[in-house]
Amino acid sequence: MTWTMGNIDFLPERVKLTRARKRRIAREAYLLAICLAGLVLLGHIRQGKVGQAKAEVDFLTERQANMDRQLAAREPLEKQQADLMVMRLITDDLGSRANVLDILAELEAVMPRSISLQDLSMESMDVHVPVQMPHNSPKPKLAAGPAEAAEKIVKRIQLSITGLSPTDIELADFIAQLSASPLFEDVNMGYARTDEFDGRVGRKFQASCYVAR
Repeated sequence: MTWTMGNIDFLPERVKLTRARKRRIAREAYLLAICLAGLVLLGHIRQGKVGQAKAEVDFLTERQANMDRQLAAREPLEKQQADLMVMRLITDDLGSRANVLDILAELEAVMPRSISLQDLSMESMDVHVPVQMPHNSPKPKLAAGPAEAAEKIVKRIQLSITGLSPTDIELADFIAQLSASPLFEDVNMGYARTDEFDGRVGRKFQASCYVAR
């Protein structure tokens, strides 16, 4: 007959409890290390998300500041646009943005003292001007009939001047100064004839020009 004997532990109970406690402490230490590693990893993940969120907040803050700057600049731009629209309406309806006082001051500056004015008038009138087509634009097809240049009608202020000059020299100087002024354009002499005034013989003239737009 054969007898099989199992492992017989002859260790004292105190040693068994000590070994069991050590194994339990080792397992707990292992679990604690795993938990600490998980917490560290979670902290890194959260730190990355916090950094990303902070970057997004900084980006949105900069965009808001940029929008605030644009909104702050919008009000003066809108005012300038309104002023330009008013100026355009004045130019389209009246023909010039020049002030009457500016026109009179410029006339006084360019007119010789020996010349005296008899009449001064300003009139808004329609003027036909040619339309300048871009070089790269196709030429418009003309309808059947006589060929006519493309043109448009614009409002212009025409200034008519009637006065007296002692001689043709002063008159020629005045017309030259009037033509050189940036406020007047297309200066034309209507007539210049000999006339008598206050017992003296001089030159009575009439000239016209357009006020600059």
